[in-house]
Order: sequence, then structure tokens, then C-alpha cells
Amino acid sequence: MTLLLSTRHPWRLHLSEAPLPAMLPPETDVVRVSMGLGMAALDVMIDSGNEVGPLLCCITHRRLLVPVEAGTADLWKAAHSVCDTGPSLQCSRQGAQSVCHHRFWVAPPESRAYPTTDPRTLHDRLSLVRAQLRNADRHPMGLRVREMCHV
Repeated sequence: MTLLLSTRHPWRLHLSEAPLPAMLPPETDVVRVSMGLGMAALDVMIDSGNEVGPLLCCITHRRLLVPVEAGTADLWKAAHSVCDTGPSLQCSRQGAQSVCHHRFWVAPPESRAYPTTDPRTLHDRLSLVRAQLRNADRHPMGLRVREMCHV
């Protein structure tokens, strides 16, 4: 069994989806990304001292909803995630969806908390982590193209 919310950092949990975190600005856009890819990218961002704000985790749909500054959705072009205008906190932007039974807010460690996550860095880190994961799938056991394993 794989961990859904695997991370190297001591995130602060708020085991409810309401109320919204007090630091969250009233105007935001929301990036929706798979939990595995999203947490890996956010870990890299925290390691590098980048701006990471609170995010909503949905265990039911295995999604992260990451609030970013308003206006990001107009610029977001990515195969790995979706960014929608406004602070809608639905897991799917397509009409009816199954009910989210298990959702909660998490925030990064105190010293690394910001009102929202930096969208440019998030886009970059999601792209890099996605590329690393795709390359790992192509090369089992981490072997590079010209390497051989002699056991």
C-alpha cells in the first residue's frame, strides 16, 4: 500500500475543510493536481525555501487543491495540472462529482508559511517532478539507458 500524503516535512493539519485558513486572501485561483505529484513538488519547493501556502487535501479523489494568486489561471498551461479562476474548492471542474468524504487543510511548517503558493515556482517544480517520475518509469530500478546491472 502506498502512502497518499507522503512528505519529508512537518505539515500542520487542520482536520476539517472549514473554516478557510485565516492567512488565505479572499481572491485566489486554485491549482488542482494529483496528490503524489503535488506533494513531491511542494516538498522540493520547501527544500528550496520557496513560497508555499496552505492547501486542501482530498483523500477521496486523491487531489490537492493549491490556492495561488488571482490571475494565475489565465496563464496556466500545463499537462500535469489544472488551474481555475476564483476560489472554487471543488475537486473536479466538470459538473457532478462524487462527494468528498475526507478533506482537510494542511499548511507548511510555521517558518515557511505564506498566504498562497508561488504559482511560477509551483508550475516549474510540477513539471520537473513529473519529468523525473516519467523517466523513472521508463528505466526500472533507476538504470540509465546505457547502464547495465550485473548481479
